[in-house]
Amino acid sequence: MIIKSSALNQHLKKGLQPIYFIYGVEDLLILESLDLIRKTALANDFSDKNKYTVSGRFNWNEINSSFKSQSLFGGKQYLEINIPNSRPGKQGSESIINLIDEVHDQAMLVIVAGKMESDIKRAKWFKTLEKKAISVSCDKVYSSHYPRWIQSRLSSKGLEIDRDALDMFVLFTEGNLMVAKQSIDRLIMMEVREIVTIKDVSNCVADGAHFDVFELMDAAMMTKKGRVFRIFRRLKSEGMQPFELMRAVNYVLNQLSNIIIDIDDGQSVKQAMQKARIWSNKQRMTGDFLSSRSKKNIDDLIHQACEVDKTIKGVKKGNPWDEVGNLLLMLSSKQHNAKR
Repeated sequence: MIIKSSALNQHLKKGLQPIYFIYGVEDLLILESLDLIRKTALANDFSDKNKYTVSGRFNWNEINSSFKSQSLFGGKQYLEINIPNSRPGKQGSESIINLIDEVHDQAMLVIVAGKMESDIKRAKWFKTLEKKAISVSCDKVYSSHYPRWIQSRLSSKGLEIDRDALDMFVLFTEGNLMVAKQSIDRLIMMEVREIVTIKDVSNCVADGAHFDVFELMDAAMMTKKGRVFRIFRRLKSEGMQPFELMRAVNYVLNQLSNIIIDIDDGQSVKQAMQKARIWSNKQRMTGDFLSSRSKKNIDDLIHQACEVDKTIKGVKKGNPWDEVGNLLLMLSSKQHNAKR
């Protein structure tokens, strides 16, 4: 039986099973699933615990007779085997199959692994676990599902998040579940109540440097060139890397490009900005910026952003900071007689 990690808590409330197999690509979900099983096992008197991590030339003989010997401490036996590379080898495969057969009503077996490649799924030990164990799948949370994942995590803590704050949270945590969890934990420590706002996110998730990047982008869109380069020089001196700054620049340019395309397709400016998820407090500034720019100018900005990325990656020769500076100059310079 295969269940998703999100369904594990509800499953455990119905009672423990003797064998669990946790695997997947999301480390946070694997760790949380394992922690849930450990706590539930301990609450059910599985207190004679043995844990092993398979690495290098692991001696499987150490665990081959784990369930044959009597517990020395009186509690039920709990055996946990962690296989980080998901490849136990020939001896390990045989040992796992034997252990599965030897699990009794006073024992529990938990196997933890990582990503399952197609050849691993054809292995006998994997197929045996599929038949005999409760498999807990910790699937990748893709970017399209990431905002919903954040909302679900917040909801489990009794919190909602407004749309603008969610956009900022997604951008700053960059799909990193561990960072998102830590940020949510900080929100709880900050005693945020009911609805998480942009202010909460900027205080909690965004460190000062990242928040300054968006101040820089606002200044650029308002053509405040002096302020743009004051912030630019400070971020550079504080150790920010070009790729970190470009992350925010590319995000904004992508939004602007999508808005122009939707306007050309007949949508109103307001509709296009809502579709592009422009924060409500930035819609007027964004509208003013777009009214002063042609589609060609936005295309030129995106082209320059691509050149910056090439320089950062070493594909193109040049100084990444100089290229970023040229892009910011283009972005913050006033344009005249804009035509679509």
